Amino acid sequence: MSVARLFPSVTSAVVLCALLAGCGTTPDSSAEMDPYAGGASFPWTYTAPAGSLGPQRLTAALNTLSFETLLGASNGWGPIEPDRSNGEQARGDGRTLTLAGVPYARGFGTHAGSEMRFSLQGYNGARCTRLTSDIGVDDEVGHRGSVVFQVFLDGVLAYDSGTMTGASATRRIDLDLRGQGELRLVVGDAGDGIDYDHADWANPQVRCENDSAADLRYAFEFPEPLNARYGQQVTATLRVSDEPGHTSGPVSFQLSVFHWSSPGAPPAQLAEPNRVYAATTLPAEFPVRLNLTAPYPDGFTPPTGPVELTLAARLEDRGFFRRAYLNWNVLP
Repeated sequence: MSVARLFPSVTSAVVLCALLAGCGTTPDSSAEMDPYAGGASFPWTYTAPAGSLGPQRLTAALNTLSFETLLGASNGWGPIEPDRSNGEQARGDGRTLTLAGVPYARGFGTHAGSEMRFSLQGYNGARCTRLTSDIGVDDEVGHRGSVVFQVFLDGVLAYDSGTMTGASATRRIDLDLRGQGELRLVVGDAGDGIDYDHADWANPQVRCENDSAADLRYAFEFPEPLNARYGQQVTATLRVSDEPGHTSGPVSFQLSVFHWSSPGAPPAQLAEPNRVYAATTLPAEFPVRLNLTAPYPDGFTPPTGPVELTLAARLEDRGFFRRAYLNWNVLP
């Protein structure tokens, strides 16, 4: 007895598969689709809104750029991806940044043509001195892609990598930043189109140092008193300015409750004790949330009337502080 007669359905399936050149496939589906066909691109741009630069704090430390605020940016294939490869057109669709088999936790996944701009203005008198970064075409595109990395300082070309491809070895940028005010990181397409031009700035860091000659004259004050009862959460406005006739530059600091004038009054507590307050231009005002501790539970009646709170503003990476005095009129 033939196998075909025992399993007629199997024989029919084999014949059908042969006629269709493979079960569930067509000749076209096995070929890789070209996402760049027809000159496709997915441009993306970003401009920082006015007044949004507070989170950027280049202090006297080694500052990783993927934590800093972009002044402006553009990209040729969807959004620039912080701490991920460029991926495709959607935000967050990249992978771990990888150059020549080495993964990086921090950096930017970009795509030609791209550009990122950063301020190099340090906080609390810090002066930025050096930029370092590894660069290359991300492993996610194999040996494809061809790009040129460029660094501009105050609009002047300071570094040009020449053409790099997916087969190129990783290169390292190490540039002097002293006296510079703006950093611009650019990726070009090497003159042959943007196909597979996935370019990584891996672990980009800016080193800044305290300027021992910096004459910092910040003034901290609470211009309006509090009028509140114990047990409330209130918001006081802290104003930071330069002393008259002086310019200190951007400021960043943390607050703590240092002292209160009445020994019978429970202390106020900061609702956000770990918050960093920062401003690029002065004068600047900050909302400071305080918990006014409720009276002691043992029946002790704390005083009402005026209480003066002293808050300490500790300058980030400077190790010294300024005082600010807040008048609290304790309501009965």
